[in-house]
Amino acid sequence: MSIAFFESSRKEALDSMQKDIERRKLAEQTLKENEVRLYELNATKDKFFSIIAHDLRNPFNTIMGFSEILEDKIKTKDYGNTEKFASLIKDSSEQVMDLLTNLLEWSRLQTGKIQLIPEYFEIESFIDRIVNLLNDTARQKKITISTDISGNGELFADKEMIETVIRNLISNAIKFTPSGGAITILTKQTQEEQIVVVQDNGIGIKQEAIDKLFRIDENHSTLGTQNEKGTGLGLLLCKEFVEKHGGKIWVESEVGKGSTFSFSIPLKLL
Repeated sequence: MSIAFFESSRKEALDSMQKDIERRKLAEQTLKENEVRLYELNATKDKFFSIIAHDLRNPFNTIMGFSEILEDKIKTKDYGNTEKFASLIKDSSEQVMDLLTNLLEWSRLQTGKIQLIPEYFEIESFIDRIVNLLNDTARQKKITISTDISGNGELFADKEMIETVIRNLISNAIKFTPSGGAITILTKQTQEEQIVVVQDNGIGIKQEAIDKLFRIDENHSTLGTQNEKGTGLGLLLCKEFVEKHGGKIWVESEVGKGSTFSFSIPLKLL
């Protein structure tokens, strides 16, 4: 047999070994990715059932309880504190509505039923409209909301997704800002991205809590300044919507001084 034959056989054997190694690496990578995906699916399922079991039941219990009290008072023509009870029912109803809205959008996102539909829109009037929707809640706590829009103020993005992100960030700022506080919404534009910032002078967040805010496998919930309850679902939704645009979301905070939530959207979507 010739040297060329042995060299050819040796090359074929080496090529075969290399292909086996590559197949094993690919199989290991696929296995790791499946393990991560399974972990995320389990965490998502746990989060979903936790919200159903606790976070939805609590405000409904409040609504039903105070509705019964209000009904009894009306029957007996005892109108003392009826305005207070009606206000509590209204607040709990709004809490349920916000939670159901986020839950519906989040579940649709997980099942791939939400598609990114970007369009150009003017961001200043867009933010003003969201602020007007939330101003009543802010006024109840004597919180002022101001805006400072810089750049050309135009964004190419999915309007519904961006509205959900800004609405959740402002709602959280209201929740964790004490009476008499202030919230500012800023925008900054670079050559590559549009940045939206929601800044408050509220109670702030501890560093160990910041690390858990955007993780599905962590259950972190803090009561607001008037014992408002949250699920953390809103921030998870914000993260997913921002990342769907190819952007980033982050937070800077100091306990007792307030929090600054920022997110970026590329000017040219990938």
